[in-house]
Amino acid sequence: MRALLGKKALHTRVHEARKAIRRARALLALAEDGEAPFDVGPADRILQRVGDGLSRLRDAHAALETAREVGKQTSPKPWRPVVEALRERSAVLVAQELQQDPGFMRRAATVEGAQHYLDQLPWAELTGKQIREGLQRQRQRVERAARRAGKHPDAEHLHRWRRKVRRLRMQVEAMPKIRGGGAKTPGAPKSKALHKLSDALGREQDLHVLDRLLRRLPDIPHRAALRTELQALREAATA
Repeated sequence: MRALLGKKALHTRVHEARKAIRRARALLALAEDGEAPFDVGPADRILQRVGDGLSRLRDAHAALETAREVGKQTSPKPWRPVVEALRERSAVLVAQELQQDPGFMRRAATVEGAQHYLDQLPWAELTGKQIREGLQRQRQRVERAARRAGKHPDAEHLHRWRRKVRRLRMQVEAMPKIRGGGAKTPGAPKSKALHKLSDALGREQDLHVLDRLLRRLPDIPHRAALRTELQALREAATA
């Protein structure tokens, strides 16, 4: 709520709000299969809906930043029309979103509703065993996603793998701070390794989103050559 209602630049606020939502949902997932008192589903679905609702803004701005970065890496001149088109597209999306939800007040009120729901759950009854079992469930999901991505290394499977790796990383980093989580969890992956993997998969996802938008942008010179550059960068990201 602080990010949504804050005074920072809009895209910074959107980015920070989405990160906070991911962290909250990662922690809720540690209790998702707990016993009856811990039905986190209603709050989790609210947070997911708010995060998904912000994704268009974040993806549009991330594509703009990625296009600028790729231009610096390769040749800035051919990428300038892309950067300008993405800047205009991002501005249009911002105007549309703020018209529908001025100041993000509606979204902040929705998040507050999720917070009130969570405040009623008996968190003191959640055991360390349940938390560690939640971490193990996420590790298994990451392993399954990795196997699927290995068999089908397309953008969809790589993105699912990335999301699950990112969630596990957040959970591992939080464990020492959680009552009952323990300073060290036997067999838990290292945060540094998860960061490295998540960053590589995130880089591929950013390039994929940019390529998807590049296909749809009108009047872009040298489109085929630019997409070829993106494909080479995507392959390097996941090599």
